[in-house]
Amino acid sequence: MSIFDRKSRVGVGLLAVTACFALVSCKPAAEPSANGDKAISESPTKVAGGPDSATKPAGPSPFDKARKATGNVSIQIITNNGSNFWTAMEKGMNDGKKEVGVEAKWQAPPGAQPTNNDQRTTFDTVMAANPDGIAISPIEADAFGSVIDGAIDKGVPVITFDSDAPKSKRLAYLGTNNYEAGKKAGEQAVKLLPNGGNFVAFVGNMSAQNARDRYQGFVDATKDHKIVPLQEPFQDKADKTGAAYRNVQDAITKYGDKINLMLGIWSYNGPAIVEQVKREPGRRQKVKIVVFDGDPKTLTALGSGDVDSAVIQKPYEFGRLSTKLLFLINRKGLKGALEELKPELEKAGMSVKDNIIDTGVEVVTPGPSATDFLKRLKEKGLETT
Repeated sequence: MSIFDRKSRVGVGLLAVTACFALVSCKPAAEPSANGDKAISESPTKVAGGPDSATKPAGPSPFDKARKATGNVSIQIITNNGSNFWTAMEKGMNDGKKEVGVEAKWQAPPGAQPTNNDQRTTFDTVMAANPDGIAISPIEADAFGSVIDGAIDKGVPVITFDSDAPKSKRLAYLGTNNYEAGKKAGEQAVKLLPNGGNFVAFVGNMSAQNARDRYQGFVDATKDHKIVPLQEPFQDKADKTGAAYRNVQDAITKYGDKINLMLGIWSYNGPAIVEQVKREPGRRQKVKIVVFDGDPKTLTALGSGDVDSAVIQKPYEFGRLSTKLLFLINRKGLKGALEELKPELEKAGMSVKDNIIDTGVEVVTPGPSATDFLKRLKEKGLETT
């Protein structure tokens, strides 16, 4: 539902809920608009770790005990696309499997613009190989829930990372508290626009839980500071080399000098914003740029001052900790796995609450902040986050 007309449609929403109960089920929500002009028509979801956070009630589970106390353990990690954002995740996965002695592989769904069905096909292929655990970043949080539930019902441990599916039976979520990360981006926007202004946002799919959470966090952090969206986020359907760039140009063409800030929600949106803004003389002086993640081009732009602020996640830890957690679930059960990991996580400044592991973020700005961050990244042998 559009953030512009949510209140006015409460009555309609209540009627729809009543109808759903009467008919037992409702039709799926409409697909979000590709260009962001129309309202996003999707059912409400819980924010992982956010103010409305909730997970399914705990109860007896086959994963309370060790699933595979001895022998080889095979882990599969499935991302939501093939972006180079996952380079650091792969290194973390490789380091994690060395730490615990486990087999681990990762793959992205096929195609330049993977869909929920593409990811399901990848998941089905992985399941056919009889893995001992799967970590996945769902493209569509709600639509993928039944797929995760099917694997859980077959006794295969499934966790989510990077983007959650809180309505599913997934055993744990590991990654960024995306709502809080969105709030941090919003706090940066408030500093950059102390007198308020207008913004436009860009993302792959608003059906992904991480996209929803980040955007909502940003809106909540800025709404009392007269920083308002000109429209719903522009969506590129993970077309990181085409639509991602066209959407930025379309926004500039449509709104011109009304735009005071651009928000890049997914990793490749940052470079798209920077390139398109730099193409038009004088545009950069009129527009602040806040992005997520440390794409190599974004890191370069931070160094040159062409990005005002970046909220950096920890994909290296997504891969390393997902691998370790799934291994430990096999050896000790879910509760035992979380208890064993907790001291390490807390020492690293990460928070653990029930089955949610928040790996945290870092806000990086041009100048000493960027210099220090790049130095630490290089020490880990990484060029991107």
